[in-house]
Amino acid sequence: MEIAPGVHSIPMSTWTFMGVYAPNVYLVVGKEAALIDSGFGDRDASRSRIEYIEKLAPLKLKYIIVTHPHPDHIGGCSAIKKATGAQIVMHSLAAERAKREYRVAGDILVADGDVLDIGGVHLEMVYTPGHSPASICVYMKESKILFTGDHILGIGTTFVDAPEGDMTQYVDSLKKLLKYDTRLICPGHGPLIHEPELKIRELIEHRRERERQVLSCLRQGRKTVARLVAEIYPELDQRLLELARRQVLAHLRKLVRENKVAVAGEEYALRKAHTNP
Repeated sequence: MEIAPGVHSIPMSTWTFMGVYAPNVYLVVGKEAALIDSGFGDRDASRSRIEYIEKLAPLKLKYIIVTHPHPDHIGGCSAIKKATGAQIVMHSLAAERAKREYRVAGDILVADGDVLDIGGVHLEMVYTPGHSPASICVYMKESKILFTGDHILGIGTTFVDAPEGDMTQYVDSLKKLLKYDTRLICPGHGPLIHEPELKIRELIEHRRERERQVLSCLRQGRKTVARLVAEIYPELDQRLLELARRQVLAHLRKLVRENKVAVAGEEYALRKAHTNP
């Protein structure tokens, strides 16, 4: 369906796990068109997207822009490219992994600030590492719409998985997005975000609060990741404990890098300058 002038959200079957939304795929239309992400690579999902694009014939699909090389965003690229002849676009840091793990070759490798023209509609590539070292958002200049992949989700917060994910980069990238005049965020999962600045500031504050929790727990002598997780996520579903562990680890890596926390083996402790509240 068309969610904004010249922007379509291509529906797919529902897919949920513990509240996780199915990946969103967007079609941006000028005189030509670009697909933002391709969804999973299964036959039914790819076919539904190809059929949607074909309904808009004779519109030419010029690009498939990959926000980051994870299977729910890059999986359908090969089938859609074969059907449409579109060029696959990704950040240069995504190229090696895309080829190695998904057998997807990037036709155009972009960097921060590069702009693609689809016939009067200009799409700026915004480098936003954090969730992935190769993540990009896409800014539709004329409409002030931001496509965020997994950097910003419609509901909840994205997963920053150490060591691939980097909490410092993630927060810095959120701050970077505040510089863009955005009226609508189209996230990689979940519903549209109609108050972009408020959402971004909430995400930054959420990470600051989580960091304060980690520091507080360390101050109380909870020195291992397991004890930190037990304190911060006391009622978490057992199936999500490993994800929580990796999320806490991402925060700890940031704090170690900032010289606020010291690590020895599997134990963490506040450095002397940060022992007091």
